[in-house]
Amino acid sequence: MENLIILMGPTGAGKSVQGDLLAQDYQGVHLSSGKLLRRDPHAAALTVGGGLAPAAEVERVIGEAIDEIPEGQLIILDGFPRTESNVRWIDNELLSHHRQLKKVVLIDLDLPTILKRLELRDRADDAPAAVRAKWDIFQNQTMKVVEHYRELGKLAVVDGRGSVEEVHELIKEAVK
Repeated sequence: MENLIILMGPTGAGKSVQGDLLAQDYQGVHLSSGKLLRRDPHAAALTVGGGLAPAAEVERVIGEAIDEIPEGQLIILDGFPRTESNVRWIDNELLSHHRQLKKVVLIDLDLPTILKRLELRDRADDAPAAVRAKWDIFQNQTMKVVEHYRELGKLAVVDGRGSVEEVHELIKEAVK
């Protein structure tokens, strides 16, 4: 059963907002890797200044969250996987929980727009230097993951520059 949707995009692209909306639309569970990590004291300490938590920490936190969700329920996962090793981990996790990937949606957004958007948020990890560091990681590591899903025919790319509602409609169309 195809019961996992992955939302990808650089920090500030609106993955968490869109994940919440999709969960409401499809009676799913939204797992935001960023929110899960910020709630975990050990993992949160590792991300100060724009750094990314080590893969093992992210996988632990996400794995624990997935373990709590009934097998048939739709999961909307945002911000993960970020690396090729994360892809292997999530594939194994899906198999062990009898889940299947439905679609990966890349919310495409440029750095200047992201920086402007994040001026409105008040989080320590949204300082311009931290955002630029995350942007570089996204471009250098995570885009390889995006290409992997493109090759599998599971990727949809949506323009993230519209309003929350406009982007949401694009995502809903992409995951049909």
